[in-house]
Amino acid sequence: MPSTNSTISPQSYPQNLKEYYEVRSYFGTSVWIHCFYDVSIDIADAVKKCWAKAEQMQRYMNVYGEPMEGSLRWLNSQGTQGVRVHEDVYKILKKSLLSSKLTKGAFDVTIFPLVELWKEAVRIGQIPDENLLKTVKDKVGYQNILLQEPNLVFLLKKGVMIDLGSPASGYFCDEVANILDANHIGHFMVDGGGEIFCRGKEKGERPWRVGVQDPFNKNNLVTTIELFDKGISTSGNYEKYSTIGDEKFAHIIDPRTGYPEKDAASVTVIAETTQLANELSTALCVLGAEKGLEFVRTLKNVEALIIENKKGTVNSYQTDGFQKNNL
Repeated sequence: MPSTNSTISPQSYPQNLKEYYEVRSYFGTSVWIHCFYDVSIDIADAVKKCWAKAEQMQRYMNVYGEPMEGSLRWLNSQGTQGVRVHEDVYKILKKSLLSSKLTKGAFDVTIFPLVELWKEAVRIGQIPDENLLKTVKDKVGYQNILLQEPNLVFLLKKGVMIDLGSPASGYFCDEVANILDANHIGHFMVDGGGEIFCRGKEKGERPWRVGVQDPFNKNNLVTTIELFDKGISTSGNYEKYSTIGDEKFAHIIDPRTGYPEKDAASVTVIAETTQLANELSTALCVLGAEKGLEFVRTLKNVEALIIENKKGTVNSYQTDGFQKNNL
């Protein structure tokens, strides 16, 4: 059972609002929902639907979970034959494929074989040799996925496996936002475990504020963002890395080379959906600052902050729109 830490405050705020806040454990992390809503609204049904969505996602999207029919694990084991997956798996995969195509493979939902390869490399303490790396990398490529409505997925090459762990938390935030919107709850912040979506205003008064952590000092913030009806995500190697011998390796792998990326200490992206923000922040880690910013500037309603650490030299880059949101 997920652990719960919830409060429903009777205190009223401006515009006759009440507060709801709840934290639960899903996806191997803490996720939370924070709302300010009109006193005339019964929030219980909306909240029930939000947590049911998290429960459903955890069952069907766990790449290491039970291979039950419709799940991601089932797809990875049976996908060459074509399988009908759960609606949430299909929806998140459809959106992720768009991001894979948009970034030309810098973000790729079929990265799982390389993730497993490098996990094993860390376990045995040995960097994969070139031949093995090439063999595994040949199984990676979003072009090897074919979607057919409704909810039918084909994996076109043996060994292709999908990992939705990265975009899942962003997708959760977006789905919760849809549920709360449909129930006329106008002010909320949803955190899927680092990915965040904000709507309306905190207490109905001021913009929601989201801090961007300093990648080199957990106790400091690089900046604070005022977020208006947008999603935000931060990726990078500042928290998650492994060591083989004397060398550190980031957890984000470049699908095009098969090697972990090295330079992106932290990438933060603001976008219209949290899933897109998450997928683009991963892609920008792979692309690097120069190509990453060039790419982001071709997109509408997307802003980014990239902090690189190249051979001990730290530089920060950001789009003009990102800077305007800083406090």
